[in-house]
Amino acid sequence: MAFELLYWLIFISFSSISALEVQCDLDKFRSSNIVPKIIPTTPQSPLLIEFNRKSVTCGNEMTRTETKNPPTVMDFPAEKQKLYTMIMFDPDALTPQNPNLANFRHWLVENIPGNKVNDGDLVSFYTPPAPPDYSDPHRYIFLIYEQPEKLKDNFDGVKRTNFDVKKFVQDRGLKGPIAGNFFYLKH
Repeated sequence: MAFELLYWLIFISFSSISALEVQCDLDKFRSSNIVPKIIPTTPQSPLLIEFNRKSVTCGNEMTRTETKNPPTVMDFPAEKQKLYTMIMFDPDALTPQNPNLANFRHWLVENIPGNKVNDGDLVSFYTPPAPPDYSDPHRYIFLIYEQPEKLKDNFDGVKRTNFDVKKFVQDRGLKGPIAGNFFYLKH
């Protein structure tokens, strides 16, 4: 009984949130030097992301405490019969002035059915943001791509530093980004 009630509370909270309600000006991907420097095109739609009820709004500042665990809500316009890939990365590692470890891959999930990120195949578990204390704020980018088909587990995801997002997208035949969002975090 308690489990069923919890299920419906979660279902209702997810159902009442729509990606259209995301306070995200996608032009900030350009003004924050993400497009075209890091990815070639702006996401088609905003990606709703919440960390314990605090929304990510395309460039707002978050704290390490707020982001120590994966987002509690992620929503994007998706077709139920399609599969998607979600990537979270830091293009500013080690520092924005010296990004010699960029892009640091913080989280990667493939074969997401519709917009159910938790039902996808975990390739890289969530690693919380942790920029050095001497660094300027880092950008943490979330992108959703549409997959052409179910992807096989042939990606060597051990090394998280120097992750080539463009090459990964091209090699996997991904389309998009269909949704995206990002935040800043400083030590």
